[in-house]
Amino acid sequence: MKFTIAIQPDYYGPGDTASPVWTRFLREAGHEVRTVNVFSADILDQLRGCHGFMWRFAHFPNLRQVARSLMPVIEKELDLVVYPDQNTCWHYDDKIAQSYLFKAAGIPTPKTWAWFDASLAREWARDAQYPLVMKLRGGASSENVLLIRSFEEAETWIDRLFGRGVNHLDDQYGVEPWPWRRRIMPAARLLLKGMPPYKKLSEYNWELHKNYILFQEFLPGNEFDTRVAVIGNRAFAVRRFNRPNDFRASGSGKFDPDPRQIDLEAVHLAFDVARRLKTQSVAIDCLLRGTERVVSEISYTYVCWIGLTCPGHWTLSGDPYTGELIWQEGRMWREEAQVADFLSRLEARYASYVR
Repeated sequence: MKFTIAIQPDYYGPGDTASPVWTRFLREAGHEVRTVNVFSADILDQLRGCHGFMWRFAHFPNLRQVARSLMPVIEKELDLVVYPDQNTCWHYDDKIAQSYLFKAAGIPTPKTWAWFDASLAREWARDAQYPLVMKLRGGASSENVLLIRSFEEAETWIDRLFGRGVNHLDDQYGVEPWPWRRRIMPAARLLLKGMPPYKKLSEYNWELHKNYILFQEFLPGNEFDTRVAVIGNRAFAVRRFNRPNDFRASGSGKFDPDPRQIDLEAVHLAFDVARRLKTQSVAIDCLLRGTERVVSEISYTYVCWIGLTCPGHWTLSGDPYTGELIWQEGRMWREEAQVADFLSRLEARYASYVR
């Protein structure tokens, strides 16, 4: 059966765009691709006659704002096959939601405390064990992650977040970054990453974080994390090394895809997370707490070109923890795997129509 797939274009820098890759593999498989615009008021009309919808939306507030309103409607009310579905993305870029999800699903994670009351947060922080990691609920590449070393630092941020709030964290220039830095530096970082020129500041910096605070257990001794992306029954993994004199690995740009150096227990853990959460795609950030593997965060999306640095991937035979990991040699677009699984879901949905 020939399918019509609607795709919203994405572009987050050179080599970091999924939609052209999806389009190529879908057309090569004989299907029609319809480019749509989710920012238009007639988006539901644009989807008429389509069998499925794909959109790789990033963590920018204006994109999440659209996705959180639109994606459930397309999946639940229009009843289209979608990527990402709600199992995959409802918790995306929301570290508070993820902390609740991990606990409910039995996923091992650093101890996490989310407070929505300043007096309760302050009371807890007086007796807390420092250092602690503080995170805003949203943000990628460690941009909203700080190490808090004392109650005095914690109290400062409690007062700030339960006061006027913050747009982002800036550990280098303290609690009160110079106004010009708060405007210019995010834009400069985006330019260096090759981001498109439109709406840089409004995309990156308009969201106000206020009336909550999130602390997480600090896990010393981790010089890198293991990032494992599971798509269907395939796992792609790299080690991501910390910045110099820093505890944060995400966004450092220093990574190693050598499969011989990958902790296979982290790969097993990633398969287990994907099974528990029933995701189409999930990337875990795995750290060590002593000898225990824990998940600090998850994301349904990731930088596209890094996947092609992996010389192959693992497939799983059997149970996520006790099953055999089978190495599959050869580079592969992770987006190709997403398309293959998407088409399998479409074929299963419409199989009864061609009998």
